[in-house]
Amino acid sequence: MSSFAVLDELVAPREAVRVLLVEDNPGDRRLVAEMLRDGGDETVLTAFGRLAEAEPPVARGLADLVLLDLSLPDADGLDGLRRLRAAAPEVPVVVLSGLSDEQVALEAVQAGAQDYLMKDQVDAAGLGRAIRYAMERQRAERRLARLALRDALTGLPNRVLFADRLEQALARLARRCARGEGADGHVVLMFVDLDGFKAVNDLLGHGAGDGLLIRVAERLEGELRGSDTVARLGGDEFTVLCEGVPDEAAALALAARLCEVVAEPVELADGVAVVTAAIGVAVASAGDEGTTLLRRADAAMYEAKRAGAGRAALAG
Repeated sequence: MSSFAVLDELVAPREAVRVLLVEDNPGDRRLVAEMLRDGGDETVLTAFGRLAEAEPPVARGLADLVLLDLSLPDADGLDGLRRLRAAAPEVPVVVLSGLSDEQVALEAVQAGAQDYLMKDQVDAAGLGRAIRYAMERQRAERRLARLALRDALTGLPNRVLFADRLEQALARLARRCARGEGADGHVVLMFVDLDGFKAVNDLLGHGAGDGLLIRVAERLEGELRGSDTVARLGGDEFTVLCEGVPDEAAALALAARLCEVVAEPVELADGVAVVTAAIGVAVASAGDEGTTLLRRADAAMYEAKRAGAGRAALAG
């Protein structure tokens, strides 16, 4: 068996970094193990001599970081890096190489490596720094990716992520209708606008307004199924996406319930706030586009506003 050291993750210290080394040279494997022991950081090392042996545990999430040799019996050059990135895109990879080629280093980083180390130049301190840097950089990239799709205040999907989920839902609806299954459930889009939010900001301050938006987001999510989506488009505007809704009556009943929970008083640090919701409800038909459905829900929301506080209206 070519595995150099396989430690059961259950006996590893919880804070230990699970490092997976892919290196076919036994001497280099021993050297990396010694550097990790001397580096002072808590690590658990697993080593393999072939990429094919390393891919399954990486794909199963059993590694926090991979140290990858670029010259392997079954993967040469950047091929191994590309295969690992395909198996587990979120696991950071630090490339180890005996080649003194800056162009290869640049190509490795461009292909997804977090760092690039020369075998004849790295020591225990340098390896430890590279591992810490790679993991911190990967965490930062994940945070940035999350922020790009999430509302910073509420953590809800933002306009970009919501639009993507809406298009996916409409595509599924179109496929069901093409198979004659459209009656199994409807795709429903709701546009939610808060009445009284500006008064809360003016009287209690923006901090209170932010707290109110967070509580409204929690209440909306609390009334929905795990498969539904509630998003914040900006300001005091939210959208709700539901699939498999039996009929228009069920959609309006859910919208009425959302109006009720939004209207419940919210206790904030600076006082009690009360707002109401106007909700426009649009039921999709096969062939509808997301922007068209959103405009219909938005128009219905204004009809709800004209009907009075805390109302829902169905788009025509």
